This record gives sequence, structure tokens and C-alpha cells, in this order.
Amino acid sequence: MEVGSGGDVLVHKDVKYKFCCATCRWAFEQNPDQYIEQGG
Repeated sequence: MEVGSGGDVLVHKDVKYKFCCATCRWAFEQNPDQYIEQGG
């Protein structure tokens, strides 16, 4: 999805994430590790 300049914002572990809508932000908040790529 495309995230515009007015998207929802959330800071998680000192990283700012932008979301296309409140629903996507809510899903991320429920389980952030599911959406964050683990480096390595």
C-alpha cells in the first residue's frame, strides 16, 4: 500500500513507522515483530 504524507505514525523501539491507515497501525501494534524484518 502507498503511505501518503498524512498517514498514521507510531514510534516503536525508537524507530518511526508510517501507516496507510489506523487499521494497519492497530495490526502492527498488536504484534510488531510479525511485521519487522529481522536483520542477519
